[in-house]
Amino acid sequence: MKTANGSELSERARQNLQRNAELRNSGGGNEYFNPQPGDKAAFLFDAEKVDPVEKKFDGKNVQRFQYTVKDPNTGQEKYWTVSKRTSEQIDAFLSEGHNLLKIQRFGSGKETRYHIIPS
Repeated sequence: MKTANGSELSERARQNLQRNAELRNSGGGNEYFNPQPGDKAAFLFDAEKVDPVEKKFDGKNVQRFQYTVKDPNTGQEKYWTVSKRTSEQIDAFLSEGHNLLKIQRFGSGKETRYHIIPS
């Protein structure tokens, strides 16, 4: 892997970047699912494990929805807090009986959007 100035990354630098990626993907002990732009994941949702919460956003209190999601491969549970719009998408699939959902994040900040489909 080359840097912007054309030099190669050292072995230590490659190892550090790999370690960081693994920690981000494993959650590093974090109890919240916080995908980065372009990230994809599949999670099991339980309609009984969702709660409305208030969060500060741009200095205002806003309504959000916190889901408890489970990684189908590891069984690890995390919280995922989403907007009303994203919650509507999730709830529509849950009401149809779909509880394994694939999630992909696009954009960042106020431009964040999620593509959610049944798996």
